[in-house]
Amino acid sequence: PKEIVRKTLQFSDELRYYYNLYQLLLFHFQQKNTHQFMALIDDNYHLVNHAFKTVFRTFKKYKASIANALELPYSNAKLEATNKLIKDIKRQAFGFRNFNNFKTKILIALNIKRERINVILSRS
Repeated sequence: PKEIVRKTLQFSDELRYYYNLYQLLLFHFQQKNTHQFMALIDDNYHLVNHAFKTVFRTFKKYKASIANALELPYSNAKLEATNKLIKDIKRQAFGFRNFNNFKTKILIALNIKRERINVILSRS
């Protein structure tokens, strides 16, 4: 794949520019360099085509949220994945007759073990 990308980038200077810009943006995003990421957007805003400008406007609009996402260690990825799994199970299990079967299927899919509570009646 690297060889194909290298050969493709030889055809056009413009394509090479956009590819390198994308790679730089991706690098700064993965390294969580908020200032470099936003500076790269500001520096190249007037040099890019309409599609990139649309994306850059969106990044500028949500600059504070993007900065928070990059700088803070919090993420709701696990919650979103769990919600998607439950929705998929719900779609598959459309004909379940009772809620307990649905709930059991979710617990099995999420590998959650329910603790069994044995009620002990004391005799006084």
